[in-house]
Amino acid sequence: MNGVEQSPKELIEQAEQDLVNQEWAEALEGFNLAIALLGPVEGGQPAALFAEAQNGKGVALLEMERYGESVKAFEAALTIEPNLPGTHYNLGLAWEGLGQLETALHNYTKAIELEPHDGEAYFRRGGIYFALEQYDKTVEDATQALELHQDDQAGAVVGPYIARGLALHRLERYDEAIRDYGRALSGDPREGCDAYFYRALVFIDKGEAFPARADLQAFLTLTPDPAGVQAEQAREMIIELDKIL
Repeated sequence: MNGVEQSPKELIEQAEQDLVNQEWAEALEGFNLAIALLGPVEGGQPAALFAEAQNGKGVALLEMERYGESVKAFEAALTIEPNLPGTHYNLGLAWEGLGQLETALHNYTKAIELEPHDGEAYFRRGGIYFALEQYDKTVEDATQALELHQDDQAGAVVGPYIARGLALHRLERYDEAIRDYGRALSGDPREGCDAYFYRALVFIDKGEAFPARADLQAFLTLTPDPAGVQAEQAREMIIELDKIL
């Protein structure tokens, strides 16, 4: 990247394309060059470019799992432009990466306040509520995410259906959980194959060994990680189920 001959705007545009291409280090370099050229800003167009560059820098750092640095970049963007819903959402992701769930919750909520039609923000906030064992709120946020994604491709709703199913299971609303897992599988079963695993757990809690075993076997057939922890757990559960079938 020849930063000497490019304006900050051109550097930002190139760095954003690097993000699309998943070239995180190149994107980070471009955003840093743009920020250096912009220098201290207080308002106007340079300020908007500065906020855009800091947000992009934060995204690159986030993808590189450099969460602490990404927090600083997102906060720098929000210092200039405090009402950017996407940056609040990204900041929530960074805090979540650091395990700061309450802070992440605050940022996802702020993102929703600024952009109430962002289904992904509801989905992520619902995940935080689940981790905090506030399962009713997970159900509410996953439901909102599903309503906002209803016109999107089927893949967009797999996560919210599974998330709501997990929360309903914890609330012992077993039949509703089974229904949601079925909906997650209604499109491409490979994309939603985790739903087979989680639905099997519901069947086990209901004492229904046959459908539980069938779901675990389906999960093992479709999972992209047959050597992973979840797959090993599935195999162990099948062994135990076979003892009672």
